[in-house]
Order: sequence, then structure tokens, then C-alpha cells
Amino acid sequence: LVRLYGNDPQNNHTNFLDEAAALGLGVAPGMSDWPYFQQGPGSCRETDFVCFSQIKPLYLQNLRKGFLLSDGSYHPALRYFNILNEPDLKMPSTATTGGPEALAQMSRALVSALDAMLDAEREAGVVGPLINFTATFSFGMCISCTDHSNKPALGQMLQLEDAMRHPEKYGYTPVNDVTGAYLTRFTHSFNTANPAADLEPMFFDSCVAKFPDMPVYIAEYHSVRQDQASDLDAIFALADRIPLFLGMSFFEYQVSYWKAGPEREFGVFGLGDTILASMHYFSKTYDVHCLVPELSLYTGENMPNTLSLAYGGSGLEHATLCAPNPEAMPMDQTGFERVVAQESVGQMACFVERIVRHLGAVVKEDGRQRLNDLAGGYIVGTDAGADFSQLASVLRARPEWLAFDDERARCVANRDAPPGLVGEAIGWACEHATSFNCSTLQLPDLCANSTYRLGGIVFSRFFEELGDATNPLVDCSFNGAALVASSQVYGSWSSATECLAVGSAAGHFATASSLQASPATSPGNKSTHTSTKTNLRGSSGER
Repeated sequence: LVRLYGNDPQNNHTNFLDEAAALGLGVAPGMSDWPYFQQGPGSCRETDFVCFSQIKPLYLQNLRKGFLLSDGSYHPALRYFNILNEPDLKMPSTATTGGPEALAQMSRALVSALDAMLDAEREAGVVGPLINFTATFSFGMCISCTDHSNKPALGQMLQLEDAMRHPEKYGYTPVNDVTGAYLTRFTHSFNTANPAADLEPMFFDSCVAKFPDMPVYIAEYHSVRQDQASDLDAIFALADRIPLFLGMSFFEYQVSYWKAGPEREFGVFGLGDTILASMHYFSKTYDVHCLVPELSLYTGENMPNTLSLAYGGSGLEHATLCAPNPEAMPMDQTGFERVVAQESVGQMACFVERIVRHLGAVVKEDGRQRLNDLAGGYIVGTDAGADFSQLASVLRARPEWLAFDDERARCVANRDAPPGLVGEAIGWACEHATSFNCSTLQLPDLCANSTYRLGGIVFSRFFEELGDATNPLVDCSFNGAALVASSQVYGSWSSATECLAVGSAAGHFATASSLQASPATSPGNKSTHTSTKTNLRGSSGER
């Protein structure tokens, strides 16, 4: 499970959720602090802690920006949505110490926010399996709570339960059945920096007695002064022993450099000196640094390795973190040489598999070892010293450990490419297309409102227009904005199949004679895309 914090509902979250689903990861996003108290005039604090009008439009926008599939069901990667992180410290800041009125304000804010989310679901027509909601409390004691005020987090949970069951007591009349949603769709959660040994006597013994049917998870877990390997074993054992304890999300992925003092001790990764790329985000450009492993300040443990081993992994190949990314290398002799120079079988396997995906193929489940054997040959084996043309010959021969999708493969937008690059390529293709006119294409809303699905419409048509004598690596490239993908690849992307040309790309593979670069005049290999006046534009804020 990947636990996230506040999101911007203006952004489209489809790509992130699709990638998480492909990796088998669940996602737990949350509402940001903005509508509750950061937005200034009009925040929840200014409407007597009734948050319905602030939260509903934001959650509705999230639903329409990737949380829902085209059939109105939730994206399969979504597991929970956090109404607010640590409301007991924010809504208001005196919620646990300011007496009954401050507690009522916190409770009213959470109940009205949940009501708003349920109303957004109703308006959006959500169908199918529903996600769970949570409100993540701090691991502080609630002095003002009337029940279990001496147990961290538990007093807050009991107060919230009372508000969910009896919202009118807290000055709120819900529009929807918040009590029913709480009883059937709620999961309690809390953050803690305490070690595993503390949690049973301090929390779980009483929690299980008070909430015999309500699951709970730890949304932030990391006791920095402990031996991490031993403490992780202990917390996993606790989850095995207590059925309602679902587990924990380890805190945190990267050092919070914007914080100070002990708050910087939690990161698993730090930022290295190497800048891999830049990212344009809401009128600003940010450097994207490579990651370096953080060591525990108290035990010296390598944090990424410790976590990987605790979860049953094999550790991390640290040397590759700041090396050039094989997923971004040009698929030619230059890219081949840069990957070989890294002397990493894993990096070369990644490079080879990327080429395979761009040819409309995938590595078979039982073909992984053959892929690694091939990659290893270029690094340490008998093929060391070979060049890209030799690799191209191997793949062109269609080895049996690859599955080519000749009938259903399509030229589609590359989900790893920035949306701006895809948008530029859409403009170029629209300007140079001869068999279709972008300005008159009838587009379903689900295709028109996503840069990547819009690219699928345009690129698949443009590639068909080129005919048989084409090179997939070049003529469906658009400077990295597109690839010829198998149905297994694009079928895992939300609504991608509804936004493609009808024909097949089989002829392209049957007649492509080389995987080497085509002349620079190839339409898909232009170094500069010119803009065109058309109604097909990339959506802003796509992630």
C-alpha cells in the first residue's frame, strides 16, 4: 500500500493509479489541508467547521480525474481515502485539550467532510465495489475525550464514532447516510513513532475491546531509535496476531528537507547530487535528483535494504539509482553503449525489455530468466563487445520467450513520457496527417479529457496511415511520446482500449526489416514538432 497525502484535484491521477495497479500496489490518497484551513477565506474553520461545501467539489473533481473508470467504478488501485491527516492537531489545534466545544468542532468537520464525499459519489454515479474511508489521528492522548482519555489515538476514535452515529449531537444534519457508511466503509488509522513493543499495551488491547469489528492500520510507522530489522519483525508479528490490525505504512519514502531537526530522521531515501531530469509543475521547473540510500542515525542500517528484506525482497542495487535510466535511453547504438557502460545486468535487462515493449511484445512469464541471460551476455558473457545491431537481430528473430501481439498491438501514447511532450506530438501528427482531420474527429469525453488517451486516438491513426514499410521504434516514437504496445500493456491502462484506431498493426511488424534508426525525415522521428490550430490539445495538470 502506498500512502499519499494531499493531492491537487486539478491533476489527472490516472497514470499513477494505472502504474500502481500494474505493480500490484494499493493506493491510499487523502484530502489536503487546503479546504480545511489553508485556503484562507471560505475554509472550514470559517464555516463553523462544517466542511460540506468545501470538500464536495474537490472530491467530485478527484472522481472525474482518475479515481473512477469509464464505467463509473473506482479504480482498482484505490483502497482508502483519508478524510484528513491528524485532524486532532488541526481542526482545531486544541481539539484534544480545549474541552467539549473543540472536540465537537473536530467531529463536525470530519462528519460533514465524509457526507460531502458520499454526495460527490452520488452525483458522479459511482457503481461497483466501493473504497473505504479513514481519518488518521495522531498518537497523542485526548485529554478532553470522555472515554479512554489516557490511551493515545483511541479517545479520538471513540469520539468520532459517537459523532458518526449521532451527528445531530455535534451540530450537523447529514444529507447522506454517514452512519451507514461509517459502519460498513470505515477503517480507523493512526500515526506513531513508537516501537512495536509499546503498541499492544498502549493501544491494541483496548482498541480490540472497544472496536471488535472495526479494522485499523498504522498510516505512519517508524521508530527511528530502534533496530529497524527487529522492530519490523515485531510489528509484522503483531499484525499476524491481531486479525483487525491490517498492518502499517512505513514512514517515509524521502527525507523531508523542508523540515528541521528530528523531523529529518525518517526518510528511507535522500537526494543525490546527480540531477536526472527537470519537471515542469504549475509554472515552475524543479530538478529531479537521483535517490541515495539513507542510513539509520542510530544503528547504521541501510534503510532501503532493511525494508526490502523485511518485506521479503532481495535488497536494492544501489549503484543504479544515480546511473542513467535505461527507460529513458535512446533505443539505438548510443543508448546501448551507455547501458553497457553501467556494467549492470539488471539495467541491461530493463533496456532490452523496453525495446520489447516498443515492438508490441511482452516477455512471457517463464521467459524472465532468458531475458536476464540475454542481458548478462552483453555485460559479462560471450556477447560482451556486441553492438545494438546484434541485439536487434536477436529480437527481430522473435525468440520464443517473447509474446508478440500482431493483431491487437497499437501505436499509443507512452505513459512514461511527460504530458507536454505527448501534447506536442499530437499537434505534429495532426498537422501532418492526410487520412484524417483532427478538428473533425468525434471524440468520446473519456478520450478528449486525457492527453494520453487523446494520443492513442491520434497516434494509432497516424501509424496506420503510414502503411506497411515502417519501423515501430522510429515511426511510432514521436521523440519518445509514443510506442507500439501490445494489448497486454495498453489494456492495463484505464480506458485506453476505447481510444484507439480500429485496425491492427500486424503488417507493420511483418514487413519491418530493421530495428535500426530510420532517416531523420521520418514523420515519427522529427526533432521539432510544430504547433497546429486544432481542437485536440493535451489536458493540463496531467500526472
